[in-house]
Amino acid sequence: MSTSKIKWSKIFYFDGSGAIALIILICLLGSATLGALVPTLISKLAQSYDEEVIFYESIKQLLFLFMGVYVNRSIYQLAVNKYVKLLAQNVRSWCYEKWILSYEIQVGDTGHEEKYPQGEILSRIVNDTESLRELVTSGTFGIFIDLFFVISCMLSFIQINSVIGISLVVAQVFAAVVLVWGSKYMRTVFLSVRKARGNVYQTVANLVGGISETYYTNHENYASKKSEGVFDDYLGKILKSNIWDSGYYSVAESLYPLLLALVVLIFPYSHITQGAVILVIVDLIQRSIGPVKDIAGKIANVQRAASGVDRISEFITDLDKTISSPKEFTKREHDLDQMTVEIEEFSYPRRHEAEPGFSLENISFAAKKGELIGIVGISGCGKSTLLKILSGNLIPQKAEIKVLGTDGEKVIFPGSDFSDVTRYRELVGIVSQDSHIFSESIAFNICLCEEIPADFEKFWMWIEERIPYIKKTWGVNSASVLDQKSISLGQKQLLSAIRSCYLKKPIVLFDEISSGLDSALELALRKVILLIQEHSLTFIVAHRLETVIDSSKILVMNEGKLVDSGPHADLLERCSIYGEFLNELSHEAN
Repeated sequence: MSTSKIKWSKIFYFDGSGAIALIILICLLGSATLGALVPTLISKLAQSYDEEVIFYESIKQLLFLFMGVYVNRSIYQLAVNKYVKLLAQNVRSWCYEKWILSYEIQVGDTGHEEKYPQGEILSRIVNDTESLRELVTSGTFGIFIDLFFVISCMLSFIQINSVIGISLVVAQVFAAVVLVWGSKYMRTVFLSVRKARGNVYQTVANLVGGISETYYTNHENYASKKSEGVFDDYLGKILKSNIWDSGYYSVAESLYPLLLALVVLIFPYSHITQGAVILVIVDLIQRSIGPVKDIAGKIANVQRAASGVDRISEFITDLDKTISSPKEFTKREHDLDQMTVEIEEFSYPRRHEAEPGFSLENISFAAKKGELIGIVGISGCGKSTLLKILSGNLIPQKAEIKVLGTDGEKVIFPGSDFSDVTRYRELVGIVSQDSHIFSESIAFNICLCEEIPADFEKFWMWIEERIPYIKKTWGVNSASVLDQKSISLGQKQLLSAIRSCYLKKPIVLFDEISSGLDSALELALRKVILLIQEHSLTFIVAHRLETVIDSSKILVMNEGKLVDSGPHADLLERCSIYGEFLNELSHEAN
């Protein structure tokens, strides 16, 4: 999977990365400068054996040089550690952000709710980015500063003896290129191992959950046919990766004697007469062979990290094929006049031919501001699917929702492009038992911003006057910090409803009022619904008669179709399916 489509500059360059990158660059240049001094100082040391003052001065200079190398490398490693830590956090946040912005939106029959469940995504992001941290713990980044040091040593040695200097530079560059080129096959091998390991984890999870496709083996154990193939595939790929790893490193280990043989071969043509230069050559080979061997030793870590980057790229590219919610948008007012809904057809995909299909067909209705629209029907009739379309979370291919404002603004969903989807979703508020509540203040949970607007306290005082439950029974105020362990589902739904009231959403969708609430909390919720109704069009999916009996209009669903609509009294007289729904409610109550 090519990563060219991904804007990796957004990942690798983030707040605070510029200063760290500058420190790393300075350390690399410092390493090159120090490396350039080594051949001259070692040659000087070898030549001054008979002159005590110069000899000790040379040792002193080398001591300071290698102290500088140590300090420079320490600073480099600290900077790299800091950068990779921030990089891993940045990549994880970016991937999770991309997923969560696309998670709730399903276009036609494609979506991520089943393909990328939350638990799998968290595990995948952590595992694939952990390979970046392995580059630090394994010392892989040390290769780069060592290479800067050694290359500058070699270039400096060319000034002492051009024949051997150039020969060593060419030979070691060639060896490094061959090792790196050969490593691209290791990348493919490690990527296949990652995928095979993922299949094993998935299969184990399925086996733990229970799988029906099992057979009885000769060794008197039950096993999944699929799991046997998955495990065999994984073990085979692990064996292949081990062979590549060991063989690759063995080739790198043979470089030292090969380079010595090269020096012996070209020595007659170098015209070297000084023993000091020979000492420099041996020292140079010993210093240079380390980073080259490290390339072989650490290349496995590099390729594992590369395979992790490939999987991240594959994941992000797949998400980019579908629609995502914008991270930020400008809030715009909309004074709703009326709304019309026309759904010609929407079908869920079938996983296999034997699975019964489900679709919404020929649903058409209109509603106005201030109305309360109930949606009823027996289980499986399509209420939740209709609500998802009305919320903008499902984007059907054959449907059109028009929202007309009193100022003449017309919003059409799905419209011609995603800007129309975004605009429509801005108009909709959702209140459900699953509405998310943060462990923050009530003010934050209602405003959803860190800086509480100036008008909020006025709104909160207005709410407290109309909903006595908040202050007298619940005993909280706008500054109260919520505890997830103590707050009930009904209280979550109440806060979510107050949030929609504060945000003044023109269209508010209620996914049923929680059952089993105490009378005071249920009364508070119903009062909030009435407050919302004053300035919004309100829809409510009902599983209880008292929820919709006073609705302006009730939509009766059956097998994906809108079979009737109207007030409760009219439907009671003419709609048999509505009667069946009421009978089902009475049986559940009993």
